[in-house]
Amino acid sequence: MNKQSLSDLFSSTLFKIPDYQRGYAWEKKQWRDFVEDLDALVTDDNIHYHYTGTVVTYQANNDTVTYCRRPATLVDVVDGQQRLTTTCLYLSVLIRALIKAGRSEYERDIADFLYDGLRCKLTLNNDTGDLFHRLLSEGRALKAPTTPHQRRLCEATDYFQAHVDTLLADSSKGTHYLTQLFEAITGKLVFTSYTIEEECEIGMTFELMNSRGKELSVLELLKNYLMHWVARNGVADERDDLAKRVNLAWRDTYGFVGESSGNESQCLRLAWTLYCHHLPKNWKGYDGFKQPQYIPLRNFAVEGQSGSGKTKAQTKAFLLTFVKGLPEVARHYQAIVSPKADNTDSPAELAWLQRINNSGNIANFLPLLVAARSRWLAGSVTEARYIELLQALECYAYRVFLFEGRRSNSGSSTLYRWGHELFNQAGVELEAIIAKIHDLIRYYASDSAFAGQLKQPGKWYHWRRLLKYTLFEYEQHLMEREGKGSKPKITWEELARDSTLEHILPQNPAEGSHWRAVWDEDSRATYLHDLGNLVLTKDNASYSNFEFQRKKGAPGVSPSYSDSCIKQERKLAQYSDWTPETLKQRRQEMESWILGRWQTRYLAAATETDKQLDSEMQLDDAEA
Repeated sequence: MNKQSLSDLFSSTLFKIPDYQRGYAWEKKQWRDFVEDLDALVTDDNIHYHYTGTVVTYQANNDTVTYCRRPATLVDVVDGQQRLTTTCLYLSVLIRALIKAGRSEYERDIADFLYDGLRCKLTLNNDTGDLFHRLLSEGRALKAPTTPHQRRLCEATDYFQAHVDTLLADSSKGTHYLTQLFEAITGKLVFTSYTIEEECEIGMTFELMNSRGKELSVLELLKNYLMHWVARNGVADERDDLAKRVNLAWRDTYGFVGESSGNESQCLRLAWTLYCHHLPKNWKGYDGFKQPQYIPLRNFAVEGQSGSGKTKAQTKAFLLTFVKGLPEVARHYQAIVSPKADNTDSPAELAWLQRINNSGNIANFLPLLVAARSRWLAGSVTEARYIELLQALECYAYRVFLFEGRRSNSGSSTLYRWGHELFNQAGVELEAIIAKIHDLIRYYASDSAFAGQLKQPGKWYHWRRLLKYTLFEYEQHLMEREGKGSKPKITWEELARDSTLEHILPQNPAEGSHWRAVWDEDSRATYLHDLGNLVLTKDNASYSNFEFQRKKGAPGVSPSYSDSCIKQERKLAQYSDWTPETLKQRRQEMESWILGRWQTRYLAAATETDKQLDSEMQLDDAEA
């Protein structure tokens, strides 16, 4: 173990981040800490060096490459990649600024610390290598980042550029201060470097980065634990193979999660639910995997003796099963939480997954979705049955969470159990699960209560997601029925703006207006924010509190209901006036559509007992 400056560290070695490592994860807090440490090295005479942290490396096959026409050792970075990446980014901004200021002597430092041609001193992994080289050489990306790792690299470069620009603008600092920063980075940042001998030792090197870094995710901690297990319990001639399997699994998992809108913790919890235990209360993060019934590190059960733990052979078998399955779970997870045409397998699947995501509560459904999707893609259930499951879950999301307003974890213990059973028990039929979902909908939001509450005028405008989701689905319904199946002219993403919601009867009708002549005070109070008085629009500001005839307008006259590209808005032009009676007429049409759109099925199917559901509801209440 050696203490080295950046100049020492980079003198004859090239570094590569292996694909199984996470991508760039540092954010503004870590960047701010980094530049504060650098400033202290320059401004505080009592600080002669700053301990930056540990750099742990592994040389797989005594690899050497040519760099600047000379041989250089190539090593994998096991720990320290975040610090090294950040240091290179900042140094690239600094060197460019000095060269631009006329200090051409710093051009020779580009090859020493950043890159030579297309080869970097530090090569990043997966989808960030080319971007990193461009940021080092040009300071900007050629195209917009597409993953969180890419975005953070670009934002870090911008942050450091802003810091250097501020220093240059300060007459008391300027270029001279930048030269001092360069000396501090290359000579006063101290790293402890350590090379490990065997790949399986990787998991034993650390569990947390240093205090100036960022804590490891549960996914990284589990990988380290598994590598530790391999080093401690693997037979000598199989350790390398086991370690490679773990690394490949994590490489693929990081890739799938990194390209999604989800996160590593949720993905690992999903895998835990499917492979280990369904009850939410049993999720203890990565520590749960260490339990005797899953992947114990020591004190294995003895073959033939009673007990809850696993033998070493059983533990190894489970480890291999989990390592093989985790990337598959991550692949399904990516498609489910970030559905797109290129990661889903049919237009119908894409449409219904988008609906479930739009509803705002997908976490409760993840185990069931992965289990059912796995069966569908394996050919053991039909697409029609799989889509029927998606429709049932979307109905659950609407009735239980959006309309009834139940807590976000309502039914999670039950839904997780069904997902676990569907994933692990070949005899469990998907149709039976679908029937149970419909029964669970009725348990939390009965048909009679749903219909009764829907009939009552309500403050729909204050229930924004329910309102937006309902109107957006209504627009899709109208386009399918009357628009020859074309897509709505307004997107779900546009609905993030409240300006896309229009009160037909305005919130503040002018004194003496026709509105006040046909709407008395009680009717306005009852129906102003109700579903029947609300419609999607592109920009409600264009209508102000105009009279209905002005809002209605005529074809070719914009903005007006008659000329709108939104089907439900254009349908308003069929009314000669907007009165309590016409509102009720429109409301009745929408009410009938809602009751049909989100009706439950399988009324006579075999179901779970209320006692079982009551018990699991109490578990959910305790977790809330």
